[in-house]
Amino acid sequence: MATWIKETDIAIYLMQGGYWISRISKYPSQSNPKEQVVNIGSIKDWFKRPDYPTAMTVALGTGAPEPQPLPAPPPKPPQPPAPSGKTNAAGLEVIKGFEGWSANAYPDPATGGEPWTIGYGHTSAAGAPKVYKGLTITKAEGEEILKRDLLVYENAVSKAVTRTPTSDRFSAMVSLTYNIGPANFQSSTVLRQHNSGNFAAAADAFLMWNKAGNPPKEMEGLTRRRKAERALYLSQDYRQFM
Repeated sequence: MATWIKETDIAIYLMQGGYWISRISKYPSQSNPKEQVVNIGSIKDWFKRPDYPTAMTVALGTGAPEPQPLPAPPPKPPQPPAPSGKTNAAGLEVIKGFEGWSANAYPDPATGGEPWTIGYGHTSAAGAPKVYKGLTITKAEGEEILKRDLLVYENAVSKAVTRTPTSDRFSAMVSLTYNIGPANFQSSTVLRQHNSGNFAAAADAFLMWNKAGNPPKEMEGLTRRRKAERALYLSQDYRQFM
C-alpha cells in the first residue's frame, strides 16, 4: 500500500491507508517562539522503505483533526487443542476394561446369538476377521485386531466432530463409538451437544446409552461404562466406575 507524508500544525506524519504509521512531532524553538523545530533525522528511514513516500500534503492552520495511528491488528484467537486422532491410555483402559478379553467367540448377551464377539469386544461390524461361533484367536492376534478396530472408530469420531476435542473427550467418544457403532454415534446427543460446545450436556448424554436388548432394558455393565466414559470426557476419575 502506498505511503505519503502529511504535515500538520503539530507533527509530520508518514501516512498509509488514512492512518499514520510514523510521526515526528514539532516543538517550540527556544530561540524564536514563533518558530517550531522538527528533528528530521528519522525521516531518512521513511525513504528506505520499499513503499517510500512520493507525495506530501500540508494542512497548516486549517483546524482539521490530526490523523489517527494505524490500528493494531486484532489478536489471534486462541487455538483449541488439536486432537491426536488416537485414543489415549485412559481411553484404552476404559475400552479394554469393559470389553474384557476372550480368546473364544461368544454370543451377544442380549440376543444370545448375533453379533458374535471375540478378543477385546471385536465384532464383524468392525471388519476382519469375521466372528462366528467356534472362532478362537491368540492374545497377540487380539491386540492386532484391537489396533485395527480402534482406527475404524477413531476415524469415525474424527470425521463427526466439528469442535476440536481434548484428548480425554476424544478418547471417551471413541470408547462410546466402539460400543454403540459409528451410525449411532453420528446421531447421538453426545455428538450434537459436543459440537454445539455444550460439554456438560454432552457428558450427561453418555448416560443415555445404557440399554440393550429387545425390548431395551438397562444393563448394569453399560451403566458403569457410561459413567466411566462420562468421567473421562470431563477429565475426572473414571476408575471409580470400573
